[in-house]
Amino acid sequence: MNEIEVEEKKEEKTINSVFIFQPITLDKKALIESYTKPWGAECSDLSFANMFIWGTEGKMQYAEKDNVLFIKLDFIGVPVYFWAPIPKFGVKVDYRKAVCDAIDYMKKLGSEPTFRSVSKPFYEMLQNACPQLYIQPTDIAWDYIYEREKMETLKGKKLHAKRNHINKFLSLYPDFEYRKLDSSMIQDCIALYDQWQEEKEEESTEYNEERESVLLALKHMEELGLVGGAIFIDEKLVAFTLGERLQPHMQLVHIEKAEASYEGIYPMINQQYVKNECMDVELINREEDMGIEGMRKAKRAYYPVKMIEKFMFSTHDLSQAKGIWGRENEN
Repeated sequence: MNEIEVEEKKEEKTINSVFIFQPITLDKKALIESYTKPWGAECSDLSFANMFIWGTEGKMQYAEKDNVLFIKLDFIGVPVYFWAPIPKFGVKVDYRKAVCDAIDYMKKLGSEPTFRSVSKPFYEMLQNACPQLYIQPTDIAWDYIYEREKMETLKGKKLHAKRNHINKFLSLYPDFEYRKLDSSMIQDCIALYDQWQEEKEEESTEYNEERESVLLALKHMEELGLVGGAIFIDEKLVAFTLGERLQPHMQLVHIEKAEASYEGIYPMINQQYVKNECMDVELINREEDMGIEGMRKAKRAYYPVKMIEKFMFSTHDLSQAKGIWGRENEN
């Protein structure tokens, strides 16, 4: 081992002396949820299923220290960042120290220290522990929350267009069938995903990664506590969706794909899933729009009852910084 390699090993050991990060694997579900669930947070990011299916290949890792859970995120094109540290519920911890440890870790990596997707109650905890940190709203990550009853009935003038889409679907495909998703449908779901991707007429790493995440979710529905639904027309699967019970009063929808050539298919799978799988909840969380204009327009068209606001905390004012969002601010 040459001198450069020796120094690199020393630096790596120094960086890892505070935290020992590990991959987010299925066998860690109970551990991670022992930190996240008791807080009753409505933020989609804190779903273990989200961490598992999107955090593969080291993109998301966790560490425990002094009764605090740390989640580190390392996505291509975005500097390494953390979520707000998550203490064990009901256990007294030195939260300021936890935040400072995370900041020091990011500094040693050469990354601008940032905590992203910070929502209640961790917003208040971070602000109280380190009032000197800069705070920015990050609305591209805000979750859309809807009343379950309105998503099913689509009553009211505002949702008139959605009712029209469903009525059109019913007139064209009166013999459609809704089925609860099971493992026998996985290949059909992936075939539908591949067709959906082909219609985008572009190849991208993001689509390939999303495909792997969708496949992971489908293969591990039972272990992850996911419940899905599908629409069939003439025995062909033309739409599917997957979600979970994030909190007793809230269903979180992770994935929704459909063959767009069937007019009204998206409003139909949305309504049928809510009607059949979400009867005992009050609210539906349909996650964020990622700043994608088409997705933002579609989600706003259902008129959310509220948004789960999320913020970024940082050691410097990054409101004018270039590159801190990676691909998010290429334009």
